[in-house]
Amino acid sequence: MSRTPQRETEGPTEYSQPKIMTKPLPEILDELENYIKRVEEAVKLAQAAARESREAAAQAKISGEKAAEAAKKAADAAVARVREEAAKAVDALGVKVAALGAAIDALSEKANQEALALDRAFLTLKEKHTKESPFLRK
Repeated sequence: MSRTPQRETEGPTEYSQPKIMTKPLPEILDELENYIKRVEEAVKLAQAAARESREAAAQAKISGEKAAEAAKKAADAAVARVREEAAKAVDALGVKVAALGAAIDALSEKANQEALALDRAFLTLKEKHTKESPFLRK
């Protein structure tokens, strides 16, 4: 689109011409060529940056997967240790409970024997008392 001079009645104005009309064409073409080279270089840099970021993302993904695998293994090992310790504790408690059960059985048997001995002693005392008491003569 070209600009046309304003009418003389409106007053004098400066008319600026487009660069293409004021600069020599070889200079404009050189500027254009330099601009294109800068754009191409910027595109190459952007592509390299994108490539590097894709590689970094891939490495981050691999690192994340390795970290997750290591965490899973550590968690599995911890769970296995806890289960092993719990099983040992249950076994130890089972042994203690069995020992306590045996001790209770032994005490119960001893108490029964003591009770029988006391009953026999009381019966013997009763018989002796009955025979020797002056108050219980027949």
